[in-house]
Amino acid sequence: MTFSLKTLSAAAVIAVAGSAAFAGPNYIIPGNQSDTKTVASVDLVRADENATLQVYNFHGGERGALLGSADVNAGANTNVKVRLNASPVSDVEFVLVGSNGTPLAIKTADTYQ
Repeated sequence: MTFSLKTLSAAAVIAVAGSAAFAGPNYIIPGNQSDTKTVASVDLVRADENATLQVYNFHGGERGALLGSADVNAGANTNVKVRLNASPVSDVEFVLVGSNGTPLAIKTADTYQ
């Protein structure tokens, strides 16, 4: 039996989404950030409404400057790229913000994996 790349990709997204289902209706699964300089990568963002994914510097448990943002649609968004206006100083924090400005999900990612 032969599977197409699209079929395998869809299965991978379903598997990841299924494993993150316990996280609630809104969640962020960061990608590899080890080479983050101008773009931050997110493997999967799940939002229960149209939202904005914001990327901040994160160091010593404190959120720093906003580095960039990207709009995401309600539902599952895969392979989200956020263009950064500056390189992260340390780690990054992803914040999914709803239309009313309320944070829906927050996830910190290590940029030096």
